[in-house]
Amino acid sequence: MLQTLRESAGLWRMPLPTPTLPPATTTNHYLVGERRAVLVDPSAPARLSQDKLVALVEEAREAGIAIEALFLTHHHGDHVGAAADLRARLGLPVWAHARTAELLPELAVDRCVKDLEVIAENADGSPWQVIHTPGHAPGHLVIWHAATAVLVAGDMVAGEGTILVDPRDGHMGDYLASLEKMAHLHPRALAPAHGEVLHEAMAVLAHYRLHRLAREHKVLEALPPTWTAPDALLPTAYGDVSRLAWPIALRSMESHLIHLAELGQVARHGARWRRLP
Repeated sequence: MLQTLRESAGLWRMPLPTPTLPPATTTNHYLVGERRAVLVDPSAPARLSQDKLVALVEEAREAGIAIEALFLTHHHGDHVGAAADLRARLGLPVWAHARTAELLPELAVDRCVKDLEVIAENADGSPWQVIHTPGHAPGHLVIWHAATAVLVAGDMVAGEGTILVDPRDGHMGDYLASLEKMAHLHPRALAPAHGEVLHEAMAVLAHYRLHRLAREHKVLEALPPTWTAPDALLPTAYGDVSRLAWPIALRSMESHLIHLAELGQVARHGARWRRLP
């Protein structure tokens, strides 16, 4: 099994069904590291899927890989849904960022990892290091392997579907800054939580940032100088998006409006917004 799931040195990917945002239907469960390793985003709710993860961990242990923890990139349900069950079955602690731990009161996080901390190692001793990338979620973490320039990207980018920055627990300004932080590493590959590994990493990161900025400009251009409800902007700002996706687009739009307000370009009064001169 290990050989068929291998993506690169010290990285294996097992996509399993989860209740995630369509059109994605699975979440990638990554085994990261060789000498020391973690199992990333234990989230598959079905017993059969969890059995596959247990078999993967057992095979890895037989191969001499010391799996030390279940690692959460962030707190969303399609990334943590099996953590409690697998902790009990595998006897592994749960590691996550402190903000993720705060947002998961029903799940005990055994260790809060910090920005730039090493959480795994390859056979040659090269480290896998966590990097705090808030925006999609306040405690979002990616895992960086400088020796191969591979970045386990969580929900910062997607190989399938899209990334929602929801104003309820996300922040557009932080998300854009985190994309820039990732680009400064000059990765060659991005291993996302949903979909295939992306090998044109710098182009992907540039596309994500430019796409968000272009959408934000459309939101600003659509907003008149009079107080307006956000849903009135959808036909103009998101006219290229299927109407079926407009409920999700509305949440993304609010994140853009909040960011524009922070930049001093729009104002808010209750549930209405207007462009500033």
